[in-house]
Amino acid sequence: MKSHPLIFAAMLAVSALAHAAPPDAGLSAQLDDIDRRAGQAKDLSGRFTQEKHTALLKKPLVSSGRIRMKGAVVRWDTESPEPTVLYSDGREIRMYYPKQATVEVYPVDRRLSDLAASPLPRLDVLRRHFRIERAADAPRDDRTVELKLTPTDESLAQHVDEVRVTLDVPAAAVRRVEMLDADGDRTVIRFTDLRTNTGIRDGELDLSVPAGTKVSRPLEGKQGGAKR
Repeated sequence: MKSHPLIFAAMLAVSALAHAAPPDAGLSAQLDDIDRRAGQAKDLSGRFTQEKHTALLKKPLVSSGRIRMKGAVVRWDTESPEPTVLYSDGREIRMYYPKQATVEVYPVDRRLSDLAASPLPRLDVLRRHFRIERAADAPRDDRTVELKLTPTDESLAQHVDEVRVTLDVPAAAVRRVEMLDADGDRTVIRFTDLRTNTGIRDGELDLSVPAGTKVSRPLEGKQGGAKR
């Protein structure tokens, strides 16, 4: 699965509630508190804007839409410039392209399934996959904290060099994620209007597609596809 920004953001679950290096006891305690408060959220919804920067383009590719999470399910509905849906239940990721009437299905690597199994990974999960540091060049204030995440897991490191995450401390929420991938591309995702415990119902985030939609599994090397 070639580095699709939203796929990796889904796997990271747009959450950097991670463990700091032991010498920074103040940051570690702060993140413990954010983790505790975020862990109380039953669901989350908000808006996102993504900018994809590549060396081949003078201007970034910009997309925007809606994100919703509940339990192990995360759903990204891109509205502009083209409608697409990314759905993950922690076991597989489905990319739905309505205009092409196509769904692409990608398995979640079992070694990383604990990252994708929940939209809000806990501290112990992220400790196993990242080295977490306070971003050295980030301004310090009482409302935000910026972290640098370096993958220690080989499967992630094949695609992602570094992740920068800005946390909103009072809201216990992520405001910005910046990913640098192995090809030198940079993706920035900003989140707005984030709300928790909005009462999302079971099944509300299910991905339902019209009859006749082509389903393919690119990593299995199948050229055709099954019809739903």
